Amino acid sequence: MKSLPSQLPIFIQVAKTRSFAAAARALGITPPAVSKAIGKLEEEWQIKLFYRSTHSLSLTQAGEQLFHRLSPNVDAIGAVISEVTDQQKEISGPIKVNLPASSLGQDILLPYIVEYMKHYPQVTCDIQFDDRNLDLINGGFDIAIGTAINQDSRLIARKLFQLETGLYAAATYIQEHGQPKSVSDLHQHQSISVRSVTTGRVHCWPLIDQGNEVLFEPKTYLSVNNFSAARQAMLLGAGIANLGSWMVREELQSGTVVPILKQHWNSQLPVWIYYPSRIMCRAELGF
Repeated sequence: MKSLPSQLPIFIQVAKTRSFAAAARALGITPPAVSKAIGKLEEEWQIKLFYRSTHSLSLTQAGEQLFHRLSPNVDAIGAVISEVTDQQKEISGPIKVNLPASSLGQDILLPYIVEYMKHYPQVTCDIQFDDRNLDLINGGFDIAIGTAINQDSRLIARKLFQLETGLYAAATYIQEHGQPKSVSDLHQHQSISVRSVTTGRVHCWPLIDQGNEVLFEPKTYLSVNNFSAARQAMLLGAGIANLGSWMVREELQSGTVVPILKQHWNSQLPVWIYYPSRIMCRAELGF
């Protein structure tokens, strides 16, 4: 999957202003650069985001849906970062951020941080990508974003949004092994397991089986310690993997990857943001 660190913030700005020129001024780039970024986004996603005419620019239905889904997430992250910096007048200074090392951190969350920094150029970010359950306060982190529940009582947690996860396999694997018809059929298939880098335990698959929520423990055929590797193994036809839907968007469109037992998914993955309950801006402290 291709990372979109530039196009998403540009799309959001154009959607807000309904103008390539206004978006360019806000982002500090040229209108042709804005137009090129939107064109590239439309080409890669194979959808039309804007209706263009000589005197107007408006969102298509697909563009509206994308904007309304993404924009609150940018605002939510921005609001928490603003609170963390504790600046009444001008937001500035360094912020240390922990993000997941997986594609969630790089492909989903990083664009929002970049968008925030474009609005507040006096802010500098030190981002550490790490899937481990870190001691955020002793590690000097101002905020962390991830999917794991952090039990540290010194931290405030807010749910930002939810993402879809599900079971996927390469079309070549299905051609060779067939489709499982039920949750129990998964025991007869090759599974790609992901082990926690903190505990070493296999991540179970949240599913609905006979009307009940279950945490299915896959019979491990191949085990890896991160989801990016699981995705790559799945694409190579090694078996069935539980992945975020954003990780296989292009492959689903091309038909090289197929969803497995979608009617049994119990797949809303909450994304949390954490920050210390009492915090002072590093810039104010002179760090």
